[in-house]
Amino acid sequence: MKIILTSVLFYFSLFSVEIFSKSVPVGKDDNFIVQVKSTVQYPNFIQPWRFKNPETRHSYGVVVGENLILTTAQTVYYQTNTEVQKFGSLKNYTAKLIKIDHDLGLALLKVEEKEFGTGLTPIQFGSEIFLASAGVVLEYKEFRNLSEKKIRTIKLDVDTYANGYIELPYVEVQSDDKLEGIGELIVDEVSKIPQGVLIYFKDSQNTGKMVPNFTINQFLNCNVTKKCFSYKGFRFRPLTDAPSRNFYGVKKENSGVLIAEIYPESSASSLLKLEDVLLEVGSHKIDPKGYFEHPKYGKILLSYLFHSGEDLGFGKDKKIPLKILRNSKIMNVDFEMEAFPEPAVRIPFGNTRYRKPEYLMLGGIVFLELSEHYLMEFGNQWRTRVSKQLLYLNDYHRINNTGETKKVILLSQVLPLPGNQAYHSLQQVILKKVNGKEPKDIKELFQIATEGEDPFLVIELDDGTQVVFEKEEIANLNKEAIKVFHIPKPHNLSE
Repeated sequence: MKIILTSVLFYFSLFSVEIFSKSVPVGKDDNFIVQVKSTVQYPNFIQPWRFKNPETRHSYGVVVGENLILTTAQTVYYQTNTEVQKFGSLKNYTAKLIKIDHDLGLALLKVEEKEFGTGLTPIQFGSEIFLASAGVVLEYKEFRNLSEKKIRTIKLDVDTYANGYIELPYVEVQSDDKLEGIGELIVDEVSKIPQGVLIYFKDSQNTGKMVPNFTINQFLNCNVTKKCFSYKGFRFRPLTDAPSRNFYGVKKENSGVLIAEIYPESSASSLLKLEDVLLEVGSHKIDPKGYFEHPKYGKILLSYLFHSGEDLGFGKDKKIPLKILRNSKIMNVDFEMEAFPEPAVRIPFGNTRYRKPEYLMLGGIVFLELSEHYLMEFGNQWRTRVSKQLLYLNDYHRINNTGETKKVILLSQVLPLPGNQAYHSLQQVILKKVNGKEPKDIKELFQIATEGEDPFLVIELDDGTQVVFEKEEIANLNKEAIKVFHIPKPHNLSE
């Protein structure tokens, strides 16, 4: 897969966003909320040379700088055009996507027309969060109509946003009003200090998630060419029962969690070992369920210390002292914070991270890399419709635990032509070898198929099937498939 968001990276590095850490109340007459409308066209993960029908997405935007708008990432994924409308104007302004975070689910837009900023007052997100407090949700409904709805903040914890990979801070909120969870601004009812933006809300339960202001600041302040948040690089298992604690040598005065999985190429891969017991992060003791006591917010999952934690002196590109138990011996190590290791993902899952699926056609046979997004193309009941083997791999082998950056290459389908008739029944089969070699990804498959002096291409599949073509025959069948099935080219692999 390749990421389609490339042209905006250098553009954003030409300027910076001025962010204030001090909390500043919003003014009664300030104009800072806009409507965002995007036309999006998602790729087809089964037939990657096609796109799905265009859709229109709506969300709210918050002005955070000169002609800069904060909105939800879901609104602009695969956008072909994005427009913004502000109070006091019937004009739709074209906006460019300049920054996006797939794990936080937020995006930053910029309007080039200078007149757009006239009459707008940028919001200044601080770091003060009021929990168990009344708030107001601000929505822009119609021309010069600002809607206010009641909401209450409950607690702060960490979880994944928008099917991302990293657990990040969120504030649980409750409201009896009907809300959408598409970027509405939430301010404290009394002080009018911005608390964050509403990114999710479920009417049937009257609950939702708010991205807190300090996490928004972390997103706005980070360089677009780098990732905004660090990742701990491991998964853990609670150590709550006495037999397990005794087995790993955890004494009564200590507590902690068991390191159960380590992501390759992550901060943890060269430092931690499976079955280490994590006792302390910095000066914070970890309880048997993986929580620590935050001095302000109470009990929070330990991921907060690794993925956010700037208020406690932690954060990306910093070192955190850890106390671990290895083979019943206490050790102190310095843990260097790094971003999520994307190469560790063997089978992409969660949100698409704005990637476009890649494909390779050989003799009218379509190969691609397995992803959860491919499987989900088979409808709401996809788990009952796809190969059980693929389902198992997706559920239990998403991560390259061996340290290799190897993908699962899939023979997805055979485009029926007279020249490949012997293979028409093949579909959803894993590729094993090509001319005796095991390609690590679809690009390496392309290299093996096109290079070398061997006149034949022998493709071995996981079910024991062999597909054999003359290389000259492959080129002719590809040309025929392109003509018959209206496919633009035999592959869309990036350089």
